[in-house]
Amino acid sequence: MDKSLLLPREKYAEVYEKYSRGPSMFEIENDKQLFFYFGANHSRNPADPQYPALREYWHRFLKETEGKDRIVLIEGSLRPVEKDEETAITNGGSEGGFITFLARKAGVPIACPDLSDEELIKLLPYQDKNEVLLYWFLSWLNNFQKHAEPKPDFEKSAKIWCERQKKKQMWKDIDISLPRLKELYKQILGKDFNEKENPNNLVNPNLTDTKINKIARAQSDLRDYKIASEIERYWNEGKNIFVVFGQGHLIIQEPALRAVLR
Repeated sequence: MDKSLLLPREKYAEVYEKYSRGPSMFEIENDKQLFFYFGANHSRNPADPQYPALREYWHRFLKETEGKDRIVLIEGSLRPVEKDEETAITNGGSEGGFITFLARKAGVPIACPDLSDEELIKLLPYQDKNEVLLYWFLSWLNNFQKHAEPKPDFEKSAKIWCERQKKKQMWKDIDISLPRLKELYKQILGKDFNEKENPNNLVNPNLTDTKINKIARAQSDLRDYKIASEIERYWNEGKNIFVVFGQGHLIIQEPALRAVLR
């Protein structure tokens, strides 16, 4: 995979205008294989219209690839299989949990071509782990805010997130607590933390306004290259591929995938 085939970040805003605000999809087909890409919005609301759209797209893929070698690729990490669709969305990580539930039901294998947190922390060209920690916390907050009402308790949920981070070797000797994260927010961004304020612009890799944006861009560039490269590898192995990632990844990866999946 040639990195230059990915959409340059500087062109993202212009290209984004060509996409709908809802989920985006594109397909590639040759005489042997099918490739379906569903670009999602990370909603944790089971009533979000993206879920009927994803189910319909999935059923089409199953029908058109029946009896063929196929695989589902999801974002972030592999999920446990939840008891039902609603729990898969609310507890299983939005569309990643939902497609995991559907794929397991259909007996289709699932893989995650993404970089792990540990891999990213080694590859990121930043030495200040506190800045990276704040970026990951704000990414978590961005996802947390996409829960349907009534949302889970913020303080309790943030504490659980902090406890999970503390167990990771990469944060050794780093103080991880909500009070400390609030201090870092003030120190790095110059304003008081408000859990109800939308952090989307801060974690947007297509902006360069803050240190957090620059970390987001560096991380997203690494991830998009790895994901697109893995998709190319699975395709070259002869697999029919169903990808479910955020819409932003679809936009960045589409030109590269159209160039190499033939």
